Amino acid sequence: MTMRYSFAQIEALKLRIDSIQAQMNSKLDDLKAHVAPMVADWEGSASEAYQAQQAKWDSAALELNQILDAVGRVVGQGNADMQQVNTAAANSWA
Repeated sequence: MTMRYSFAQIEALKLRIDSIQAQMNSKLDDLKAHVAPMVADWEGSASEAYQAQQAKWDSAALELNQILDAVGRVVGQGNADMQQVNTAAANSWA
């Protein structure tokens, strides 16, 4: 059985996950800023309905961020662990 790792590609994947997460959060922040003036003028049931939906979106965004954080950490740690295994294997021949 052959195992091959491209540590650079795995690190690039981790950086891509971080970048996607940052872009997503930036777009969500931009959207909130864009609708904020309208939301400020809403009253009554329209405001309440929007606030309830916004709370759901915020919760979903938080959950997605937690998942992306976990995936990024696992990818990064897995890459670091395999680099250590690779180094130890190489050193065993020295």
